[in-house]
Amino acid sequence: MDNFDLFKNELNEERLYVEKLLDAYVPKYPEYGRICEAMRYSVLNGGKRLRAIMLLKAFEIFEGSKELKEKYAVPFAAALECVHAYSLVHDDLPAMDNDTIRRGKPTTHIEFGHAMGILTGDALLNYAFEIISKIYTDNLDDIRNNSRKDIGNAILWALSVFSKKTGYDGMIGGQVLDTCTGYRPENDYTKSFSEIDKYLKDFNCDENLLKYSLRIYELKTSQLIEIALMCGGILAGADSDAVSKLEEAGKALGLAFQIEDDILDMTSDVQTLGKSVNIDERNEKSTVARQIGIENSQILVKMYTDIAISSLNSAASGSRFLSNLFESLIYRKL
Repeated sequence: MDNFDLFKNELNEERLYVEKLLDAYVPKYPEYGRICEAMRYSVLNGGKRLRAIMLLKAFEIFEGSKELKEKYAVPFAAALECVHAYSLVHDDLPAMDNDTIRRGKPTTHIEFGHAMGILTGDALLNYAFEIISKIYTDNLDDIRNNSRKDIGNAILWALSVFSKKTGYDGMIGGQVLDTCTGYRPENDYTKSFSEIDKYLKDFNCDENLLKYSLRIYELKTSQLIEIALMCGGILAGADSDAVSKLEEAGKALGLAFQIEDDILDMTSDVQTLGKSVNIDERNEKSTVARQIGIENSQILVKMYTDIAISSLNSAASGSRFLSNLFESLIYRKL
């Protein structure tokens, strides 16, 4: 068995572990109509669980203990999957991307109705913060008496990262730029990596429009990956320098992933992706791949991938699994 097969086996074990914990976390109560059924449909629908796995693996590479992992990292991983599911439910709504297929199944609003689609997303977002708040209420004595005296502060730091990057200055901000605000030529959208920005002018396109698209990707896609890596590190006791490197790795990984997604939207099919294709063209979105072409987009994917892996390795040693996961995620080897 080669190294990649070993990696895939470990990844599958981690995925099964996350599936089991999500089944335990997502509520099953029938007394509120179909809301819990819709929440479970939206979360437990065959996703790869990569963000939760990244969080747990980031925790491990900083040598967080198994006890702290179960008490503190696992709830954050479950909460992150709930937020990711909520974002997809709302993305698929008619007022947003207006999509009908997600992971090969009808989207939540198609299966349960438009109103329930909205409410399911709302419920999952609120439930994510309920999960995190219970970390304190369920573990007060341990937090007060744990040999790691900083664990209480670490939970608050992780919560701050989680709430900011899912909010108006994070993922939701990206959704607003993408669906409501639109491109404004007078704005400067430079928020990417300076070592890559200097090459953008070579792509024979509107450089500021390209930066606008990259800014959307950074907010909509990178932020949840940054949460995964940063919160895993923070909860395990990583210092601020290492956490900054994890943030940089997540940012670059999200950009590479989303540009590759652009390419696949133009070149793949529904059966392969498990979702609609050419949806960006249908919604008249000026994606990176449509601005600079597939070949140049592949160049950007490689550049961002290299930054992601370099930043990860700078943050901590022993991150081979996450490095393999980064490359497999971007190039869809999973």
